[in-house]
Amino acid sequence: MNSSDPRRFNYTLILTVLLTALLGSCLVLATPADASGTVTLRLRKAISTLPVKAHSHVTSYDRDADFGTWVTQHGACDTRAVVLKTESLKPTTQNSNCTVSKGRWYSFYNATYYYNAYGGTVQIDHVVPVENAWISGAWAWSHTTRVRYYNDLKDKRTLVAVDRSDNEAKGASDPSRWMPSHGRCRYVRYWVAVKIRWHLHVSGAEKTKLASLAGGCANTTLKITPASVS
Repeated sequence: MNSSDPRRFNYTLILTVLLTALLGSCLVLATPADASGTVTLRLRKAISTLPVKAHSHVTSYDRDADFGTWVTQHGACDTRAVVLKTESLKPTTQNSNCTVSKGRWYSFYNATYYYNAYGGTVQIDHVVPVENAWISGAWAWSHTTRVRYYNDLKDKRTLVAVDRSDNEAKGASDPSRWMPSHGRCRYVRYWVAVKIRWHLHVSGAEKTKLASLAGGCANTTLKITPASVS
C-alpha cells in the first residue's frame, strides 16, 4: 500500500483508537492508592465520584435495633468517651465508669468552646447520620457492619464532638437540608469522606448541594481508607 491508500489511514485510525482506550484503562487502574487501599482524591473530584441513587428505607428503620449503641473500646471506655477524650484540647476528667465530664472541646459547627460534657452539653455527632446511612445503602449491611459504622474510630471524620443544639437541629438531614453555621468547608470534606469510606450513595439534591458548596472551598486533598462492608 502507498501512503495515499485509504486502507492505511483506516489501520492507523484503528490503532490510535485502541492505544487511546488502553491508555485510558491504565489511567483508571492507576487511581492513587497505597498498600492499605487508601485513595487520594481532590475534594471536587471526590464529589464527582459519589454515586447518585434514590434513597430508600427498603425495610422499617429502628436506630437502636439496626445500629446498636456505643460499644466498649480502649479499655473500659465506650466510643463516646473515647471521642471526647481524643478531641478534648486539654486532659479530661472522668469517673471510674469512664464517663467524661470536664475538658475543653471546640465545636466547629458553631465555632464555640465547651468545658463541661456532663449532661449532654457536648454530644457526639455522626457526620453522616445513621438514618441517612441507612437509606444510602446501610439497610443492606449486616448488623455487625452497622455497629462498626456506629462506632467508627478509624476515621476521625465519622464522629465529632459538637454542640447539642446543632446536633439535635441537624437530625437526619443531609447537606441539602442542613448545614452548620460555621466550618462549612470542613463539614463538606468530612461528609464526602465518610460517604466514600462507607460506600454510601447520595441523592441528586445532596450531590448538587455538595458540589455547589465545594465550589467556594479550597480544593483540598482527601485521603480515604474504604471500610469493608458485608
